[in-house]
Amino acid sequence: MNQISGHFDKIARDYDDHKKKNWYYYDNLKKLFINLIPPQKKVLDVGCGTGDILVNLKPSYGLGIDISQEMIKIAQLKYKNKPNIQFLFGTIEKFVGSGLSQKFEYIYMADVIEHLRDVSLAIKSVSQVADSNTKVIISMANPLWEPVLLILEKLKLKMAEGPHKRISFKKMESILINNDFRIIDKGYRLLLPIYVPFLSDFINKYFYHVPLLKSLGLIIFIKCSKISQ
Repeated sequence: MNQISGHFDKIARDYDDHKKKNWYYYDNLKKLFINLIPPQKKVLDVGCGTGDILVNLKPSYGLGIDISQEMIKIAQLKYKNKPNIQFLFGTIEKFVGSGLSQKFEYIYMADVIEHLRDVSLAIKSVSQVADSNTKVIISMANPLWEPVLLILEKLKLKMAEGPHKRISFKKMESILINNDFRIIDKGYRLLLPIYVPFLSDFINKYFYHVPLLKSLGLIIFIKCSKISQ
């Protein structure tokens, strides 16, 4: 068991409680993916946690994979009444290597990139279960926010990240392009990640249209597709 899977196994029992405490951030993360992924699609969630985002997408078929066996156990129990959604333990590299040959219409990774040992290898594996019609969507925390996030973690105001390494928007784009993906859309979301009545929704709805403010958003997202060979 490596440090990353060990960390998420350790926090799995309290993971959903952490999300409830920071509900405004997680609600906005869900909304981002709901806006980018239509319902009734074939969807792969790489790093699914306890499965909430995948289920909220209402896929025709959804597969969630995660390196934390404890997270997968919780997801399987929570959503045992969802026969069209499956949760499996393992990495994307493991599943591709074991013959996961089916293609997906949408593949996404929500707050996963910073926890990967080898981002390029993971993206290369994702490309093997994608075709030119597949949309791949990645969200990650803006590296500019790292000092703030570390302080919040020290104050017990956010969930412990465990081992992680932030990467820049530019580097993530470069990795995708080097693995034969083309960028369709990209941007920032959530300048104010806590709920202040009236103010939070207003600021978060409009800030990313303002050139001087948009790159300060907490959430970075990239939507891409595979280049036809």
